[in-house]
Amino acid sequence: MKPLKGKVILVTGASGFIGRHLVSRLSQIPEVKLFLLSRQDRKSTQRNQVWLKNDLGQLTLEYWHSVNIEHIDYVFHLGGYIPKVSSEANRIDRVVDDNISGTCALLQSLPGKPDKFVFSSTVDVYSLPVYEDVLTENSNVFPSTLYGASKAFCESLIRAWATENNCSFSILRYGHIYGPGEEQYGKVIPVVIRNLFANQAPVIFGDGSALRDYLYVGDAVEATIRAALIDENIESVNVVRGESFTLKEIVQLLTRLVGNNTGINFLLDKPNGNSLRFDSVHMRKRLGTWPMTSLETGLKAEVDAFRRTTYERQ
Repeated sequence: MKPLKGKVILVTGASGFIGRHLVSRLSQIPEVKLFLLSRQDRKSTQRNQVWLKNDLGQLTLEYWHSVNIEHIDYVFHLGGYIPKVSSEANRIDRVVDDNISGTCALLQSLPGKPDKFVFSSTVDVYSLPVYEDVLTENSNVFPSTLYGASKAFCESLIRAWATENNCSFSILRYGHIYGPGEEQYGKVIPVVIRNLFANQAPVIFGDGSALRDYLYVGDAVEATIRAALIDENIESVNVVRGESFTLKEIVQLLTRLVGNNTGINFLLDKPNGNSLRFDSVHMRKRLGTWPMTSLETGLKAEVDAFRRTTYERQ
């Protein structure tokens, strides 16, 4: 963490799921100055944080001058549109305005050349795997949604911009990240937790044998910071656990952690869906290794967060 001491850091998407956890880690660095970009007015009691209200697409060099920012050492670009449910992955307006136009405006507006530009991409850039495929960084990039396509385009945009400006960059293809703070998403884990607290049986399509690779948000943040500290470029790296569990195993574990015995409603007339398995060899080679949070520990943290923030207030 020493290289970030005393640095000026910009985090876009600072109020988002991963962004909040990243900001919490960065705030612990001595003498660091954090500029946190959000769409909404926010205030911080921490002296090393300054919240900025602006849309990515409205960023200009004049804007940075107006808020007295003349240089940024590190950029963590997590901002943009992320669909909270799968049905929103093809929203043309949000995908184009927030992801493509927003990233372009950010790059063109930056005051000076940062030491490192870290971009949060997604494993959604890959084509859907066929049975037993293990996705690696060399897998076919052919996104099935506009959201995934926008991230793939932004990857190319950042590479071209970094080459033109002789700037170091890292592109992180986040996998399925979970943990406290994803309550607003319509993903498997938060949906199941909400159902269990409402005393409703969680629903699984098929027999629950489909595989998922889940990485705890704290480990995603660790990978993100390590990617910033590497001098050379990281063309692309999958930020994943490299170990998959069946949906049935995950739901059974959540049921035990919540303490609900309503059982599981298997919709056997529905397809199981694609299994997702990822190779983490490249991530470990480029970013190193650290003790990762176990699935049970991470899920317990999310269940406890749900209990504190949502259900104990009712």
